[in-house]
Amino acid sequence: MSSNSEPEQQPLLQAADSDHGGLVRRTAGSKRDSLESSRSLSDGSLLSQPHHGRLEDDVLPEESVLGRNIGWKSAYIIAISRVIGSGIFAVPGVILKSVGSVGLTLVLWVLGAVVVACGLAVSLEYGCMLPRSGGEKVYLEFTYPRPRFLASTIVAVQAVLLGFTASNCIIFSQYVHYALDLEPTDFSKKFLALVLLTVITVIHSVWYKAGIRIQNFLGWVKVGLVIFMVFAALYVVIFQPAQTVGNSFQTRDQSAWDTLWEGSDWSFGTLSTSLFKVFYSYAGLSNLNNVLNEVKDPVRTLKSVSITALVTACLLYLLANVAYFAVVPIEEIKESGQLISALFFERTFGVNVGRRILPLAVALSAGGNVMVVTFALVSIVLLLFLTRVN
Repeated sequence: MSSNSEPEQQPLLQAADSDHGGLVRRTAGSKRDSLESSRSLSDGSLLSQPHHGRLEDDVLPEESVLGRNIGWKSAYIIAISRVIGSGIFAVPGVILKSVGSVGLTLVLWVLGAVVVACGLAVSLEYGCMLPRSGGEKVYLEFTYPRPRFLASTIVAVQAVLLGFTASNCIIFSQYVHYALDLEPTDFSKKFLALVLLTVITVIHSVWYKAGIRIQNFLGWVKVGLVIFMVFAALYVVIFQPAQTVGNSFQTRDQSAWDTLWEGSDWSFGTLSTSLFKVFYSYAGLSNLNNVLNEVKDPVRTLKSVSITALVTACLLYLLANVAYFAVVPIEEIKESGQLISALFFERTFGVNVGRRILPLAVALSAGGNVMVVTFALVSIVLLLFLTRVN
């Protein structure tokens, strides 16, 4: 938002002269300066023309009552930890079963990253133009100020009904049951998911800074876990160690790469649903937009963090898929459902480590995702409440 760059001073979407329901704050001084500037350009004829003021005059970044406590590293974790949740540990097996081949699966992951990058560009444009907490609530209210409260009501319904990532809570529960060798039931899975969500809510409500530290730690754990998987698969490919599965002694299966496109299903319905599952795994790159009031140097941080998170997620997802296909036979991947990473760990490290310890790390990864979602969603809910109060 440098004042030295003229193009950045013009908002892409001009604010109307009417009130935007509390979204765009204007000061008396900025209005007076704008009018005086218009008078100086002509003999007064320009006063009847629409005034395109500077972005700094139309939108003033606010600061959270808690201050700006989020630096670059914490901001990066808020973005990448939202993206790398349960998706990469659960979705690849489901996608492979749908499309039928390794080659088509990898193409979908690359295509998904390209489409997500286009959406991220829009999010960055709005975020740099309106550097305030609230994300889509702020952007929709700025773009559609009338009817009043329509945009905020739509966002409120979405935040209340669809905001929490219930799927990550359930996957956390599934991996805990798998690691502890417990028989999962509908009640036990939902109960454990509810406990996770309750604990996270209490942490963010009572211990604000401690919650940020915990989610930072869990974020680095999940990034490290994916990198660890990649190196483990590389070891398998290079040294070809044998393995013990159950009571049988087997060698590693590399048939996936001999039949890269065999069994591909190119139907539009299959590709579209599989692509939506890829989008689910990439969801959350704009998570930082929801808490910009708490971010230090929000515009610069938003630009660098979002792009870095996208590149990181794309590379890690491709490498993780290659790791799965290099270690686990294709038919077993198709039958694994959402437990593909647990199967990968068990075949690579054996029952004790692969079935017990590492699935717990995946569960923590899903829990970290729920933490950053809850942290960001609270800002949206608070803004919705303040909008109604004011």
